[in-house]
Amino acid sequence: MSRNQEMFDERYRKVLARHRQLSRGYATKLSKNGLVTHYPIGHVRDVLSFSVLLWPLGILFFLKACIVTIFGEEAYREQVSILAEGTMGEQIGAFFLHMDPITGILAQILGLIIN
Repeated sequence: MSRNQEMFDERYRKVLARHRQLSRGYATKLSKNGLVTHYPIGHVRDVLSFSVLLWPLGILFFLKACIVTIFGEEAYREQVSILAEGTMGEQIGAFFLHMDPITGILAQILGLIIN
């Protein structure tokens, strides 16, 4: 491809990106020299989406279910109770690792798959 065509394609991609940004919402401002300009309004959903929050929680529940499946429910509860009696960091870990209904269901499903 020639250099001119590459420069054109680059400018075209920038224009398309700008149009996509402005299609999500924009504000109009009058600049000092009298030129009317549009700038995109930033949204929280652009920075933080629901799936970004959901993936770590799903991974946490899956890993907890794997540990429960390997150790067994009673041994897991004993280990978490030992953590709950420890230092502040261990107590925080015990809070996040306590047995909940989602972990129990996932552990049962994993137990069926493994056995």
